[in-house]
Amino acid sequence: MKRQRQKLTHFFIIILVGALILGCSGIQQGKDLVFKVVNRGQLLTDAATAYRAGNFAEAGKYYKKVLIHNQDDAIVAYNLACCYALQGDATHAALFVTHAFQNGFRGLEIFNKDTDFDLVREDPDFQKATIDIQKRFDSIGTRNYVEASSMLPYRMRFPKEYDANKSYPLLIGMHGMGGNSEGFISQYDKLIDPQIIYVAPEGQYPISLHMAAQWHRRKWSINDIGKEAWNASDAMVGDYILKTIEKVSDEYKISDVYIMGFSEGAVYAYTIGLKNPDKIKGVIGFSGYLMDTEGDKTILNQQDIETGKDVRLFIAHGIDDAAIKVETARELSKMFESKGFDLTYTEFEGRHGIKADVFNDAVKWMQL
Repeated sequence: MKRQRQKLTHFFIIILVGALILGCSGIQQGKDLVFKVVNRGQLLTDAATAYRAGNFAEAGKYYKKVLIHNQDDAIVAYNLACCYALQGDATHAALFVTHAFQNGFRGLEIFNKDTDFDLVREDPDFQKATIDIQKRFDSIGTRNYVEASSMLPYRMRFPKEYDANKSYPLLIGMHGMGGNSEGFISQYDKLIDPQIIYVAPEGQYPISLHMAAQWHRRKWSINDIGKEAWNASDAMVGDYILKTIEKVSDEYKISDVYIMGFSEGAVYAYTIGLKNPDKIKGVIGFSGYLMDTEGDKTILNQQDIETGKDVRLFIAHGIDDAAIKVETARELSKMFESKGFDLTYTEFEGRHGIKADVFNDAVKWMQL
């Protein structure tokens, strides 16, 4: 039985690699290699929907389609391993969880506690994979952080008919987890004749999601380093944004300053705006939430909300947002209204994202 399982595993790897090389379409006669275009986002949404419904075989099919087109996607490989484990297939669960860790997945503690693998943890093949993964972690040691100065980037866009003698509103755009400045600066293309200067800084840290740094995907926070370092790193985000504002304002004629944040970026946009009402006129929050104001792992408190009432707020959220439920935005808007903030709240048909027409409305709102 073990030998048959090994043959099956090897056969599956050959099929997976072969499909990747062929681009799932094969090679035409001649020089051109034909690739089938896939909608990765839709496939991942379909996979998550099937997973939540308990249809793990169907979810696995979607994850495999994504992995075939991007074989080093460790998160997808891990999710695929979960789907196999939930079906009791220890061999393929071991294969893909190993693949995930080999390609940068670093959530060892999550893996060890993940109940998705409960059905297969006693299987010999899976136990061997678990031991090998643990050995790999033992060999790479532990990670810590030290505070040090560095040059941090931002990207800029200007109106088409930019006039250096004219003052413009400045909009700072903070991307969501997994984004970067290059991707987020392109949000400017959604605007119709924007008369603003748009600046997109970049999260200081390679995206974790328990991943090693291998893609240009960034985030604003590190939360696995203890409360003191966590709080210090969050304060550094604010310092980075304020220094960016100061530098741009020194170099260009700026009237008012606004911060727009998407998802995780919105969390920090709210925080920075509320803590600096003398520097920030308003905050635009897309698909986000407010940083916790209780406990010792936060730099935002209730006093900041009280003293930040001069900050204008524009909150937008997709009705079908599965990442951050629309109810979160509704509760947030009620809280700000009860505190007397100048608030504009809107919901739009869509999921977790920035809708073009709503973004245009937000920029018009800036200039009211």
